[in-house]
Amino acid sequence: MGRLVLNVQDEDDNPSVFGLSTALSDITFVFKLNQVFHWKLKREPDLLCYQDKVVTRHVLYRGRGIGEDVHVFWNHPESSDWISKDLTKGAGLFSGETEDAPFLRFVRKPKNVDALIIIEPELSQNEMLILQKSMDTISSIVGAKPIPWLEIKNRENLRFDTQKT
Repeated sequence: MGRLVLNVQDEDDNPSVFGLSTALSDITFVFKLNQVFHWKLKREPDLLCYQDKVVTRHVLYRGRGIGEDVHVFWNHPESSDWISKDLTKGAGLFSGETEDAPFLRFVRKPKNVDALIIIEPELSQNEMLILQKSMDTISSIVGAKPIPWLEIKNRENLRFDTQKT
């Protein structure tokens, strides 16, 4: 397989990105996408995302369409931990207790994005419109919004977890 789409840093080499809202779990959602689009998505090593003082672990799926690489990045973290163990101490009245790291979504704007579908090479405007209309017909997808790749903040903070899940 080619390089990971999420590693794209060149401003002239931007993939197509859809932000999706769904009530499904990641496994059910990917099964539905495979059923409808025949992408043959399979789970990849999880991605670690470093945001502020927290590191979150996100699920990633990878597949192929007709001539394109497709990735599904699950925006809800599987786990969350502090980058530094010094941050586990609570503050205030209960400062002796440890505080759990928050489960931060990677993409916070637009709101309610449960998954990102990232397709490379970039789709034409017409292809994007056809794909979006196809997604709108799937009852378990509440909304599919194109998101400009360069507007996804902190994308450079995604790193691979070397362990398979």
